[in-house]
Amino acid sequence: MKVGAMNHPAKDPLGEIEWIGKNAFDFVDFTLEPPAADPEQIDPRAVRAALERHRLGVVAHTAWYLPFGTPFRGVREAYLAEFLRTLPVARDIGATVLNVHYGKPPSFFPREQVVQWHIELLTPLCDKAASMGVTIVLEHLPFGGSDQLEHIAAIMERVPLLRFHLDSGHAKLERGYDRWDEYLSVLGKKLLHVHISENDGTADQHLPPGAAPRSTTNWPDHIRKLKATGYDGTITLEVFSPQKEYLFASRDLLRKWWDEA
Repeated sequence: MKVGAMNHPAKDPLGEIEWIGKNAFDFVDFTLEPPAADPEQIDPRAVRAALERHRLGVVAHTAWYLPFGTPFRGVREAYLAEFLRTLPVARDIGATVLNVHYGKPPSFFPREQVVQWHIELLTPLCDKAASMGVTIVLEHLPFGGSDQLEHIAAIMERVPLLRFHLDSGHAKLERGYDRWDEYLSVLGKKLLHVHISENDGTADQHLPPGAAPRSTTNWPDHIRKLKATGYDGTITLEVFSPQKEYLFASRDLLRKWWDEA
């Protein structure tokens, strides 16, 4: 298991890598987006050199506000073009995993149509990525609809190269309860990346695990069930407090829970 942190997309990416590398993380969850880390803004060679200098792995991440489950074909094609623009930069910085986000559909469209929109984009994207040594992972959204898990499972059945990205915070914001166990049961064998953070069930708050006063999440049990699927890969702590001590405490707790699971 590897523990990572995410760069802030509005800060100098090389400075972000330096900080993450100096603070005992295993990899950078490198978000390739404006205003400071758009694929056209960064120097991939410099980014890769900084990662290698600190012996950091890297996972590539696209903007959460680029979900592509839209009825408009031209907009879906524009999203695909954007992901294809990002893909070679992800490869050049050393990433073998690139994240994209499920697109929440308008509620009055049937499941099969929503699934088909995703398939039309993800199939060529996954094919192109595979030719470059990169795997696409699909992340679910906060408040992504009551049938988001079921939609994603149907998409994955028909896009064999696609893998799943589980976010603990988002799993709590789908049906008014925590669907962590359900996601692991249905998609655990497709899992290739994980985000960990806490919230109280009202918003995607990106708090340290265990920090929400009204949360009932049993974190040691969550980690035990994750490990029981056979997963032993990258876990990013999406803890966005300005006080970095909370991120360090979250890292240490995660490693403790993992070792005890």
